[in-house]
Amino acid sequence: MDVPAYLSRIAYDGDTAPTIETLRAMHRAHAFTVPFENLDIRLGTMIEVDEGVNFDKIVRRRRGGFCLELTGMFGRALREMGFDVDVVGARVLMEGRLGEPLAHMVLIVHLEEDWIADVGFGGRVIEPLRLRATSDQMVGERRYNVDSDGDHWFVTCTEEANPPGMYTFTMQPRAFDEFYDVCGWLQASPHSRFTHGSIVSLPRPNGRATLAGGRLIIMREGERTEREVSRDEEPAILEREFGITL
Repeated sequence: MDVPAYLSRIAYDGDTAPTIETLRAMHRAHAFTVPFENLDIRLGTMIEVDEGVNFDKIVRRRRGGFCLELTGMFGRALREMGFDVDVVGARVLMEGRLGEPLAHMVLIVHLEEDWIADVGFGGRVIEPLRLRATSDQMVGERRYNVDSDGDHWFVTCTEEANPPGMYTFTMQPRAFDEFYDVCGWLQASPHSRFTHGSIVSLPRPNGRATLAGGRLIIMREGERTEREVSRDEEPAILEREFGITL
């Protein structure tokens, strides 16, 4: 991988030593720069779990992606930089039910202690989380809990009544090609939430921008604005709010 090109894409010019400080800074840089989006499904373009394809899309064409693309790219970059990284598959818990196995990708980064890195959950996990934390972890205004029953780990965003930042995983390392089948399912199955409409979302240090369901939602300093968006307006909004040019 061309790591300098990736770091330029996420606007990161800090230290590259494999430390928690570097991991945290890169995680934040990626989260605030690369949008979470599933526009390729509407465009009829196949989404793949492939380093070359993902690099071209995210770095060269300055697009975003969903978890398998974003977290996969982040994990590959970390490995190139000398980090010890395991890729694991997670199941998302939504509305009281578990999603498909391996439908979410999470990184376990082994430093002096183990950290969860996740840049692909809709930008809702801005910084890495301690795997073996003894109490809740605050990231900005969000409170996270990481717990284990011995075999499974559970990540919960306790600040939200119906937390979207909730999933479970085991510590079994996975190869990227193990996600190929579920990647196809995510973009084709009527049971996948990604086939029910386009979404683009990008967190900011002071809020978030989201384009979904024909509506543009801007959160800024705790204030929310929302309005309907026509198809004719979308290209300009994608470029202005998310840096995406289709």
